[in-house]
Parts: sequence; structure tokens; C-alpha cells
Amino acid sequence: MLCSKFISKLISLLSVALLFSITNAPVLWGNEPVSVDAKIDNLQPTLGDIITYSITAKHDSDILLHMPEYLIPEGMEKVQNGKNKLESNNNQNAQEFWLKLRVDKTGPIAFPAIPVWFDAPDQNKQLVRGKILTPEINIEVQSLLQLEGNASDIKDIKPIANIKPPWTHYLWKALGVVCLLVLAYFLWKKWENRSPEKKEAAVILTAEEKAMQELEELQKCEWMKLGRIRDHFFELSEIFRRYLENRYKFPAQEWTTEEIIVHFKSFKGLTDNQKLQSRAILTEIDKVKFAKAEAHSDPIETIIEFIKEVAQTQETSEPSTVKI
Repeated sequence: MLCSKFISKLISLLSVALLFSITNAPVLWGNEPVSVDAKIDNLQPTLGDIITYSITAKHDSDILLHMPEYLIPEGMEKVQNGKNKLESNNNQNAQEFWLKLRVDKTGPIAFPAIPVWFDAPDQNKQLVRGKILTPEINIEVQSLLQLEGNASDIKDIKPIANIKPPWTHYLWKALGVVCLLVLAYFLWKKWENRSPEKKEAAVILTAEEKAMQELEELQKCEWMKLGRIRDHFFELSEIFRRYLENRYKFPAQEWTTEEIIVHFKSFKGLTDNQKLQSRAILTEIDKVKFAKAEAHSDPIETIIEFIKEVAQTQETSEPSTVKI
């Protein structure tokens, strides 16, 4: 009787040890009680792209899986996550866990092995906790600037050439400048002596009015219909960056898209949704400008809606003006 109980207990302990050994077992898609695989839908994304990291798990019907403990690497921002039930295969249940991430930095990024916990019954039908690790995955985030051209076409600076100064040319230029200064002085005095009622006030537009005026003029050019796609996107980028600079008082025309995205992280002048919209607009335009990507649509209407939405949410604040 004692011997029978001892043997039963020994078998139970051995089954528990075998179950926990799954943690260090290789990840295979055979008839293992639990097996996992991981993948990323885009291994070479660009800055601002959204990638999907998914874990596919197969397990016996009497094993209960738990949500994975995601380890988000530096340079990634979580967007959302969820799970899907897949079709069963080889008398095993299949389930997919997915996580959407936004890329916030360039260069190599390593996704470490993630533990997936589960509960499995032992010989006595008691649930025992175990875990299994996903494989590691590495991606390479590309910079939009690196996709434009080839570094080998950059030539070295030519040596300084000695050129004799054309003194007569400079003399005539100096005389011309003096004449212009004298003419400007007399015109200014004449304007100053006019009555205040006849002086025309300078036209002052808000940043939104100025941007909408420029967008309307760009639409009249109809460059998209004429095939001047990149010219249209270059001008659209200048108008949108000029609006951001006039409205929020930072050098948006001089900064790169990556610098603007970093600036918006701690910026309180826009809502989180407006920050995402502006980042999407800049990234889409840069792909056509620098990476020569195909333009599937014209983002001008998106920019117009963005400006209108910002104007409505900030009606109570003091509007930024532009003198023209």
C-alpha cells in the first residue's frame, strides 16, 4: 500500500517537472502541449510607421493560456493590442496575440523573447503554472533621408580660386546703392508727410487665414493633374511647415520631420490626436519628397481639415497673426 502511494506520488512529481521543462524546450509546431511563434509584419519600417508584432500559440484543449507579458523595446510606442482565435489544427487550439507599435527612432531595434504563461493539469488534474518563450526578432528602422539618393554622388569641395577683384564693378554697384538709398529717403519723407487718414493700414492675417490662402492658390495651379507630383508635395510641405511655425512659434521650416515629432512629444499646444495627424501628414509628404514614393492621394484636403479643427479648438486663445 505504501509502495503504491509512493509510486503514484513519484509519477505526479515527474509529470510536473516535465511540464516545467517546456519553458526551455525548442519552439516547434509539432504535437507539443504548448508551442509559440512570433513575427513582425515589417522588418524594415521607416520613422512614424505602425508595425504589428504578433504571437501565434498552439496548445492542447486542457491548457489555459494567459495574455503575454509584452516587453516593448526603446524607440517603440504602444498603439493598441488584442487577440484572435484561429482555426484548430492537429486536435490543438490556436490563438494569436497582436500588438501594434509606432516607430519613434531610427536604427536597429531588438525585440526580446517574451514569456507566455499557461496553466496545465498534472496527473492529479491539478493546474500547474508554466511558461514558454517566444523567439527574439530584430528589425532595422530606415531614415527617410537615407532613402534619397546615394552618398557616393557627394563630391569634395573645390580648392579656393584666386580671382582679381573687379574694382570698377564694385564702384558702380556702390553708386547704385547710394542712389537707391537717396530715392528711398525721399519717398519715405513724402509718405511720412501724408495725413494719417490716407495711410493704408498693413494687412494682418491669422496663421490659419494665411495658410488657407496659400493652399487655395496651390489648388489653382493643378500640378497633380499636370504630372508635377513632387513640385506639388514640396510646396505643400512648405505651406504646412510655415503654418506650424507661424501658429506655434518654432522653426518648423528649418527642422526635419524627426525633430518636429520629438518637439511635439512634450508640446501642449496640440491634442494627442492632432499630434498624430500632423506627424502622419509630414511623414506622407516626406515619402514623396525624399523617397520618391508613389502618391496615392493628395493630402491637401487633410491639411485643410487639420487647420480648421485646430482653429475651432483654440478659438478661446489669442490667435497668431502674420503681417503681409
